[in-house]
Amino acid sequence: MATSSTTGTDCSEWLVRVPDFPGVAERRAAVFPQHIEKLKTDPAQFWVFGGATLAEPVDPGRPPHITGSAMLIFAPTREDVLDRLKNDPLTKEGVWDIKNVQIYPFFRPKRVPV
Repeated sequence: MATSSTTGTDCSEWLVRVPDFPGVAERRAAVFPQHIEKLKTDPAQFWVFGGATLAEPVDPGRPPHITGSAMLIFAPTREDVLDRLKNDPLTKEGVWDIKNVQIYPFFRPKRVPV
């Protein structure tokens, strides 16, 4: 993955959806701290946002039913995005079903809050 040049015009935004394998809630919880530590090693602008996808809206008092992750990534190529995802602890520890990842080029006319 290109790490030295993810701050400028050579990058694009990528909308990503990675499903979890079924039945990995406990594994996800155990691996999540490693995932967060790995995020800290990425270039500052690489992760625009990210979070969990759910089977249904959050019900207060009940844990969410997480089905995977969605994120917006700022990187030069689709291959850079895929390489980074493949090297994430959530992939390496069998949480993310990387074979079914969806990666789409994403365009915002302005890269500023609306």
